[in-house]
Amino acid sequence: MKTILLMFITLQGLMLLGSLSAAASPPTKQQVFDFTVFLDGDPVGQHVFRVDSSETAKKVHSEAAFNVKFLMINAYRYQHEANETWQDNCLTSLKASTHDNGKDSKVEGQTKGNEFLLKRDLDQETLPACVMTFAYWNPSMLKQSRLLNPQTGDYLDVDITPKGRESVAVKGSEMTANRYHLKTREFDMELWYADNGDWVALDSRLEGGHILKYRLGSLKTP
Repeated sequence: MKTILLMFITLQGLMLLGSLSAAASPPTKQQVFDFTVFLDGDPVGQHVFRVDSSETAKKVHSEAAFNVKFLMINAYRYQHEANETWQDNCLTSLKASTHDNGKDSKVEGQTKGNEFLLKRDLDQETLPACVMTFAYWNPSMLKQSRLLNPQTGDYLDVDITPKGRESVAVKGSEMTANRYHLKTREFDMELWYADNGDWVALDSRLEGGHILKYRLGSLKTP
C-alpha cells in the first residue's frame, strides 16, 4: 500500500512539473507572408515567408519558385529555400539553397562566439556577431546600413530612405502604406509597409529595364 501511495505521489509531482514547464514556455506566434511575384506585370511565381516568433527568438522559413515563359517555352526557372534562426534581431544560423536557371548554390552560417561564420560553396568568411539578412518581414531591417544576401552570401552596404506614404495595391485593393527606397551596388528597390509594420509590397528594378514585383496575397496569423 505504501509503495502504491509513493508511486501516486511521484506521478502527481511529475505531472505538476510538466505543467509548470509548459506554463513557463513562452508562447509562439506564427505569421505567413504569401506573395505573388510578377515580372513586367505577368505573374511568374510565389514567395512565401513563415515566421515563428517567441519573445526574443524567431525561426524563419522562406521558399520561392519562379517560372518565366517565352512563347510557351520555359525561358527561366528559379527556386530558393532558406531557413534562418534569430535572437534579439541578430541572425544566429542560416541554411539556404538556390537553383538559378541551372546554377546551384548553397550558403550556410552559424554564430560562433563573437563572430558569424559564413560558408558559401567552397569559400568561408567571418562576419560580425550580429548581422541581418534582407529580412523584409522585420521592419528593424530598415534601420540597417549593411545586410547579408542569403542567396549569394554577399554582405552588402545598403542605403535605405523613407519616401513618405502612398497608395499601393495589396490583396486586391488599394491601401495607403509607408514607402522606403533601398539601394545597394547590386540592386535598387522600393518597399511598402502597413502602419502596423507588416511588409506588403516590393518593386525591384532588374537589368534591361524589367520590373519584378511582390504583392501580398495573404497575411495569416494563426
